Amino acid sequence: MKRSLVSLVLLPLLLAACTDSGGESVSLADTHVHGLAVDRGDSSRVYIATHHGLLAWQEGQGLTQVGSSRDDFMGFSPHPTDPRILFSSGHPAHGGNIGFQRSDDQGETWKKISNGNPQGSADFHAMMAHPANPDHLYGWYKLRVHRSLDGGKTWEVLPKQPPEILAFAGDPRDENTVYFGSIGDLLLSTDRGETFVSIAPELQTDIILDIEIENITGDLILATRDHGIMRASRNQEGGFIFETIGSLPGEDPAYYLALDPKNTEMMYAFSKTRVLYKSTDGGKNWQKLL
Repeated sequence: MKRSLVSLVLLPLLLAACTDSGGESVSLADTHVHGLAVDRGDSSRVYIATHHGLLAWQEGQGLTQVGSSRDDFMGFSPHPTDPRILFSSGHPAHGGNIGFQRSDDQGETWKKISNGNPQGSADFHAMMAHPANPDHLYGWYKLRVHRSLDGGKTWEVLPKQPPEILAFAGDPRDENTVYFGSIGDLLLSTDRGETFVSIAPELQTDIILDIEIENITGDLILATRDHGIMRASRNQEGGFIFETIGSLPGEDPAYYLALDPKNTEMMYAFSKTRVLYKSTDGGKNWQKLL
């Protein structure tokens, strides 16, 4: 699910303020947004991973700070089914790299599970817990795909490496199938990332900024720079059909998507112009939230 494109999408979220769990105003004037995820236990709540900790937006409550951590969550992914469990990576507030972290209380507290990298602590700029098997985790660090098959305890660097990765996605029906979104390509692996092939030649002049997957159909929902928000579905020959399903107001590119796994008509998007949007019709129309 979610990631940071260093040179293209590290833009400040210029909101005036939010409220933390203690009711105090927290300034967001100098932060960056690194990812979105719908709360698996509450479809009206969406997590926002930022340079200064984890936030949440919810109907009727607005924007709040989650937990006491102000670490930079460059990599962020929810557990696919358990709403209590979240995963993160990035930089501690005091500097350095976090490695791989897990929260078992919806982001209130965090525990380091491992370095996430055989040679030292990682700072994953893209990360995913696979929806078909959350013990299978993928991270992007120092231009290399890292993989864990034991819940993040141990990690390996895959032997064959794709171009720069901006987003991961996994087929919810097959733990072996992984998608990589990058600058100028959309890649498919059917062997847990060991090998991969390009599946979208028509998008090779575009940028795949983020990828979500519908649980039932396995269709991909793509945030692209030039083609808006797209759907990629399988055809009878096993290839993919791509269609634009919508775009944000003013042709504002979506940098991050968050799809509700319980209702595929509901999704959120965070845009290039630092606006949080919500769609209730599968991405055709969008309303501004922040």
